[in-house]
Order: sequence, then structure tokens, then C-alpha cells
Amino acid sequence: MRKCSGERGFTLVELAIVMVVIGLMIGAVLKGQAMIDDAKRKRFVNDLQGISAAYFSYYDKYNAIVGDDASTHGWALTNGGGDGDGLIEGNVATPDDESQDAWQALRYAGLLSGDPTATGVASLPGNPYGAKYGLTNNDFGAGIGTKNCVYAAGIAGGVAEMVDIKFDDGVYDSGSVQGSAAYSSATVNIFYAL
Repeated sequence: MRKCSGERGFTLVELAIVMVVIGLMIGAVLKGQAMIDDAKRKRFVNDLQGISAAYFSYYDKYNAIVGDDASTHGWALTNGGGDGDGLIEGNVATPDDESQDAWQALRYAGLLSGDPTATGVASLPGNPYGAKYGLTNNDFGAGIGTKNCVYAAGIAGGVAEMVDIKFDDGVYDSGSVQGSAAYSSATVNIFYAL
């Protein structure tokens, strides 16, 4: 048998130190991801409140529902103004009609940032979960009825439930904040009544 005196392995102390360093790195990555998720949730809540504030500011200033306003106030709205029935109508996912004019009017009025001449999907602001916001109306059921709302697509189920608890009753199919499916789903679409 030959004896190799020049070779040696890692000691238990060295292996322990490496394991501690790897553990610290994994902990930092997980903490960083938690901070990112928390920032997305906060941005989502702030976006809902900001769009709501812009909606009501428009109503205070022009005494009309944005998008549904029959007057264009001299702006070059794609669809030429609304019908004045009190509801924002049109396709929310690919905005047309009043749902399109609502975003343009909010931007022309200086209540939201962005290009007021943008049309279609390009006019929709993005949400922190990679999808879009929309303005439309929804039937919120008995006691509330049909109301204008902010539509938010592709929201994580847990985040949607948190928003519902914060602003309403926490039940996905009742109240003034509703989800398109149970909050146990991976993603849902939210309807936030204005």
C-alpha cells in the first residue's frame, strides 16, 4: 500500500463554515423575494386607490363619469365621448367605446400619467403582476347592483384575498370587491367597485 501524504480533504470545521455561508445566502435570497412580493402588493393597493381617486376627481371637476361623459371637453377621444347613462361600457380587456375614452380622458385631464392618445391595449396601465387594469362596470349583486369599477387582471389569489379583506368582506363573490374565482385559485381577476 502506498501512502499519499500530500493529499488531504476538508475538515468538519471547514465543511460547517461552507454550510453556514450557503445557508446565509439562501436566507438572503428568500428575504429579498419576500421584499419584492411585499412591494408588489403595496403597489397594487396604491394603484387601486390612485385610479379610484382619479375617477372621483374627474367627477368632481366635470360633474360626469369619466368615459361616460357626453362632452369631450375639446379632447381628441377615440370614440367621441360617452352616452351619459352613468356606466362605463365597452370591452375592458381590449378597450373600446367608453372604456377606451375613460383612460384617455383621465390622462387629458391630467389626473393620470401616460399618453392620452394611446388606444387599445396600449392605453391600459400595467399592474404589478404583469397584466393590465381596466375601467368598466360590473353587477356586484343584491344590495350593491351594477357599479363602475376598476378591473385588474391576473392577480395572485392570495393577494386578491388580502385586498378583499382590506377593503371589503374577504369573500370572493360578494361585496364591493369581487374576484372572478375563489381566492384559492392561482390567479383571479378583481373587480373593485368605484
